[in-house]
Amino acid sequence: MKPTELILYKDHLSYWLRQLRKERELIGPLRGEETDIVFKSVENIHDIVLDLPAILPTVKEFLFPQYEPMFKYLMTDEVVDLRDNTKRVIFGVRSCDVTALTLLDKFFLDGYKDPFYEERRNETVLISIVCGRPEPECFCAGLNTGPYLEKGFDVQLTDLGDRFFVQVGSPKGHSAVMRFSFLFRKPYKADYEDQYEVFLSSKATSQKRISLEGARQLILSGKVKDDFWRMISDKCFECGGCVYQCPLCTCFTVTDRVFGDIIERVRLWDACLFKGFTRLAGGILPNEERYLRTKRWFYHKLIYYPDALNGFGCVGCGRCTIACPTKIDMASVITRLKVTAGSEG
Repeated sequence: MKPTELILYKDHLSYWLRQLRKERELIGPLRGEETDIVFKSVENIHDIVLDLPAILPTVKEFLFPQYEPMFKYLMTDEVVDLRDNTKRVIFGVRSCDVTALTLLDKFFLDGYKDPFYEERRNETVLISIVCGRPEPECFCAGLNTGPYLEKGFDVQLTDLGDRFFVQVGSPKGHSAVMRFSFLFRKPYKADYEDQYEVFLSSKATSQKRISLEGARQLILSGKVKDDFWRMISDKCFECGGCVYQCPLCTCFTVTDRVFGDIIERVRLWDACLFKGFTRLAGGILPNEERYLRTKRWFYHKLIYYPDALNGFGCVGCGRCTIACPTKIDMASVITRLKVTAGSEG
């Protein structure tokens, strides 16, 4: 659908969110301990942080939770479905995360539909905010995954100072906005000009450019040898920071927990970088050497994701750059890969 464009004055924002909260749990960026900003359930609307940094925690956990009870089995032969059908609206999402969720939709919903993810996704409305001040670690602009989007969003806000330029891009977004149409007005020429200035500024500020396609072609050409992955993996101590911060990592494990007469099945985030992730019967570890697991992670992002989902497993959010203490994040590795493969070619 063609986005509907409106203006919302910031004085009306709290009232709008308060009305949405009457029907849905409101998740928003709140200040946590010290200066950290985290996405949490909002009790006080005025606690929402509007002056947001470019890099925020991923909202993936609200669609694909880190710890997710699936069902429990009672000794009376009763099975209780623990599927979460909470209706939510998440405010303050970054454009790169919206892009990531469109790829997660393909992973979880194309072909076999994951019922747990599907329920949450159908009941969640995303209100994203255009990133006006990208950080040095961000490279979304080069991947067209941000700092603003032309499509694929529910509601996209651009901060124009005293007001937001509002774009409505989905039926869910339309419902969240148009039922409170008295709070919005149509844009004037000056609003469009101010919005365009924000877009130009955010693009210009995002200086980092990383070519994932170039790295993909180098790998497919066979120029990237295993010695490169050994060199990279020697610096990795498998903390999982890159994996758990990535909005596109989907690895999980399923386990049963026993509580007296109750057996609960849960799904937990896991990581293909961990040695035991692909353990087979008899304790066989097909990727016991760390360099093979490191190689697999980058192949998954750069080779398998495009082949299966028609998009790279990276949106340039920069979180792995911040999370990795030894600088073997996506941007750094691709830069080294091009230098190494280029010198060998």
